[in-house]
Amino acid sequence: MITQVLDRHDQVLSFTHDWVAALAARVEQLVVMPVRAGDYDLPGNVIVESLGKERGLGRMGRAVAFYRALGRHMRKVDVLFAHMSPRYVLTAAPLAALYRKPITLWYTHREPSTELRLAVPLTRHIATAHSSSFPIASPKVHALGHGINTAAFQPAPTPPDDPPLIVSLARLSPIKRHETLIRAAAILRDRYGDPPARFAIAGGTLPGQPTDYADFLRREVDRLRVGDRVTLWGPIPAEGVRGVFHEASLAFNGSPPGLFDKVVLEGLLCAVPTVVANPAFDDLLGEYSDQLRIPDGSDAEALAARLNGLLRLTGEERRAMGLTLSARVAAAHSLDGLMDRLVTLMAS
Repeated sequence: MITQVLDRHDQVLSFTHDWVAALAARVEQLVVMPVRAGDYDLPGNVIVESLGKERGLGRMGRAVAFYRALGRHMRKVDVLFAHMSPRYVLTAAPLAALYRKPITLWYTHREPSTELRLAVPLTRHIATAHSSSFPIASPKVHALGHGINTAAFQPAPTPPDDPPLIVSLARLSPIKRHETLIRAAAILRDRYGDPPARFAIAGGTLPGQPTDYADFLRREVDRLRVGDRVTLWGPIPAEGVRGVFHEASLAFNGSPPGLFDKVVLEGLLCAVPTVVANPAFDDLLGEYSDQLRIPDGSDAEALAARLNGLLRLTGEERRAMGLTLSARVAAAHSLDGLMDRLVTLMAS
C-alpha cells in the first residue's frame, strides 16, 4: 500500500491509519509505504517502509527509497494498492509490469488530471467512494463507498439543543462555501423571525495555503453584523471532529457535485441532520431529501429556508431524523464493509 501519510494525528489524513489496521486484519502481511510517517500503532503483520519525508529527504531521496522498498518486497506481494495518488501508479508501473503484479488505485476527486489519465490504463481496478467521485469513465471503476470507523462516530448520548448549534465543518477553502452559512444566518434573522440558533464554522487553512478565504469569511461576518451568532472556531484536529458533531444539532456542507465529502457521513453517523448541495447524497437522505438538500452550495436563500424548517422541528424530531440517517450511513459506508469489498476486488 503506497500512501501519502501514515500518522494517526494528521489533520487531514489520520483516517489512513484506520484503513491500514483494517486492511491488515484481512491479509497475511501488509507493507505500507507512506511518503511521510508520523505516530502510528499497527498490528504485527504490518511493515512500514517510510519514504522519509519526515526525515527531511527530498524528492530524489524519496524516489530512491521508493524503488528500494519496492525491490525488497515485490517478489512476494500479490497486489500493489495505490492510495489517492495516480503518481504512485506511474512510478510503480515499471516494476509491477516486470514482476506481473496488478495495481489497484483508490481515488476520489472530481477533476481529471494528466497523471490520472495516464494511470488508468496501468491499473487492473480503480476503487472510489461514489460513482460521481471518479472523473473518468472506465469499466475498471468500482464505487465501494467510503470507509469510516463507525465506532469512532456514534450519536451523542444527550445532544445539546439549547439553542441549537449549526456547524459547517471543513477546511477553509472557497469550494466548501462556508460563507453560505454566514449569509443564511443573516437571512434567518431578517426574514424568519430569528429562530434561536448558534452558528459555527470549524476548520482551518491547510499548511502552505493562502489565508485570503479565512479573511473573507471574517469580513462577511462583520458586513452582515452576525458576529453575535456566528463563530469561526479555527482548525479542528482529527480527534476533535466527533466532539464538534456531538455539540451540533444541525450541519451544513456546501461542497459541489464530485466532492462526496467524508465529513458529511461522519456528521450523519453522529445523528446530525446535514443540509448538503451534492445530489450524490440523495440515496442516503431518502425521504428527507427535500428538507436536507439545496440546489447549489452558494444558495443562502435555500439554505436559510431549509434551516428554518429544521429549527421549527422539536429536538426529538430532529433526533429521530438523525438516528435514521446514522443507521443508513453505517450500513453503506463502514470501514469494515469497505475493506471487505476492497479485498474482494483486489483478489479478482
